[in-house]
Amino acid sequence: MSVEVTYDDAKTWVMVRVTGVLGLDDVLRLIGSARADVEHRMWPMLFDARSATTTTTERDVEAAVVVVAEAVRSQGLRGHVALIADDDVLYARMLLYETRCAEAGVKVIRAFKQRPDAERWLAIVSAARYFQ
Repeated sequence: MSVEVTYDDAKTWVMVRVTGVLGLDDVLRLIGSARADVEHRMWPMLFDARSATTTTTERDVEAAVVVVAEAVRSQGLRGHVALIADDDVLYARMLLYETRCAEAGVKVIRAFKQRPDAERWLAIVSAARYFQ
């Protein structure tokens, strides 16, 4: 499994590309590191896992949600996240993650099957956060 994190300074987006098999340890490592620094904390994240698969279970998703909720409590909310997966099992886990995070008060995450839809949503919600 490979997780590549890059920072697009022109868009001010965190770009994550996942290939191979995504497991819970990979997810937890990413949650703790990709936007750990203050400079990137509010940057939107595009998490592209097209062609990846997963070994995560529903229990693993619940564990990841606990980590996210604790990070929000201790460090504050981070920027929006668009998750992309074309594997049915991984997409289902992402939908569960989105739902459970929203139930925990983290309502900045959405799952998509198509990258253009994810990019469009991320651009709109990220721009809108500056308007009151």
